[in-house]
Amino acid sequence: MTDLEAGDYGGGFELTTILYEGGVTVTTTGKIYAAGTNYEPSFAFGTQISKGDYVGLHVDTGNTYDATHGIPVVCTAADAAPIIGVVVTEPRWVHAPQTTTATWAADLARGAYRTAVVRYFCVTAAHKAIHSTDAGDILVGNPVLYDVSADGWEDAGTTYTGAFSFHWATASGAYLLVGFGVYAADASDTDCAGCDTVA
Repeated sequence: MTDLEAGDYGGGFELTTILYEGGVTVTTTGKIYAAGTNYEPSFAFGTQISKGDYVGLHVDTGNTYDATHGIPVVCTAADAAPIIGVVVTEPRWVHAPQTTTATWAADLARGAYRTAVVRYFCVTAAHKAIHSTDAGDILVGNPVLYDVSADGWEDAGTTYTGAFSFHWATASGAYLLVGFGVYAADASDTDCAGCDTVA
């Protein structure tokens, strides 16, 4: 297990994951050295995620398989109930932004986000799959079922099937990452994988 500590006994499925941390404010501070001035950026997050934090799937239509390069996206438990896992490594930048970020779509496009390994509770496996071309949209976290005749996955509504989508996919044969495992949905969001929380 990754970074196993006392009181943290593993279980679940570990994946490198994109962290949605809200808007990122970049502040550039100049320091004067003998060889000249060096400008170092510092970052303030809308909702910062740290090692040890519980997280939920970030439900956003921009989180497609193509836009995320097949990687799941999570946000803080405060921003998304239910929770689906815990961050087990220190977050790292893919590309640190040089200016304050504007939109999540823009951040995804330029890789201006951090990633970390997340341990997904009760998830036993995940694999790249294709959306059935004769069904409606699949949202992030939705239970999915396999349509044998269409040779693809489709939305199962609020019915737990043992599988769910890590990505948003349209009914056009788009790819998605399907997760397999327990689906204990939040009472207020019965079509999103994760464990219940209270405010």
